[in-house]
Amino acid sequence: MNKSTHRFAIDRSAGDDKFGAERRGSTAAGFGEMRYPSWPEQMVQFVTRYLFVALGVLFFNFTGDITPTWMSLLQLNTVYAAYSVINAVLFWHASRRHICPARYRFAMWIDIVITSISVLNDPYAIPPSLLVFIMVVLGNGMRYGMHLFRESLLGCFAAAMLVLSLRYMGDSSSASPGLVFLNLFGGIILLYAYILMGRIELSRAQLEHRSRLDTLTGLMNRRGLLEWAEQLFNQLSRDLDCLVVMIADLDKFKSINDTHGHAVGDDVLRQFSDILHGAIRDGDIAARLGGDEFVLILPGTNIEQAELIAHRIQSQVADCAHQHSLSYSVTIGLGEAPRHGGSLSEVLEQVDRALYHAKATHPGGGIMRACSIEMA
Repeated sequence: MNKSTHRFAIDRSAGDDKFGAERRGSTAAGFGEMRYPSWPEQMVQFVTRYLFVALGVLFFNFTGDITPTWMSLLQLNTVYAAYSVINAVLFWHASRRHICPARYRFAMWIDIVITSISVLNDPYAIPPSLLVFIMVVLGNGMRYGMHLFRESLLGCFAAAMLVLSLRYMGDSSSASPGLVFLNLFGGIILLYAYILMGRIELSRAQLEHRSRLDTLTGLMNRRGLLEWAEQLFNQLSRDLDCLVVMIADLDKFKSINDTHGHAVGDDVLRQFSDILHGAIRDGDIAARLGGDEFVLILPGTNIEQAELIAHRIQSQVADCAHQHSLSYSVTIGLGEAPRHGGSLSEVLEQVDRALYHAKATHPGGGIMRACSIEMA
């Protein structure tokens, strides 16, 4: 008993350190989905925004004898001041809530608007402020994934076309070849960056997906289990009333490896993973902790329903063992959150005790609930 508790206490500290909320923010979703950058990465973006607005103020206020073309200098400075205030509010919000897709998108469109106003008021025939559109696309797209990359690319392109149309409305002769070249060059850079970023994002998503899978069974590995379990436990009391954690441990598996070889043992693990996969729904989690130990997480399922699933798994394992003329069974421990704990590690400790008690009292395969002395 104490040994199993200690084992999961060690696992909990490693998992929480590596896959806590802060670390999770630096991982990515699948290809095409939004990416959630870490807080330090977001701070860099906010500092960059302040740097660019400072450059805008210096450019219009202290560069020779230039004056804004569409606004008075006072109006433009007021716009920059308002942008700085909005940026400060967003910075404060981000410091308290690091993951917020709505804030990412809102801040991006504010960037596009302030850049458009700057380009519109830039007095030079070839406005250097046009280059800021490139920074808006790259700064947002490369941080938040391909979905926001596309949105920022289309938004900046539409804004640039609108601003240039307003600038040269009725006077197309002032649109010099240099300006046309600058726009073409910038467009090519952004298109190339989009294609390159798409390939990088696809490779990253594939690597992220593989890093969460057990190569032998195709089920989730420990890393995938910890990350998804954290999300499910966070939903308790909000979207979920309960969830069941199940540990399944194969009995006599070592003797199979010793007697028949590791190739047969690997086949047994794959067959057992197929049984687990067939026993769960799309929203459930099946993972291999390591060796012959597996974990199921069943959201929205109570412990009575989970016992029926456990019996079905045991029956299918018995049939599979008989079919292949092998001698093994499965012992299963069950626990329900929040009744047996508010986190995966807490529930696992309770379920692990039940599992080892079941093994000690029913060596041929048993099912036991956490905090229970009655066999299911």
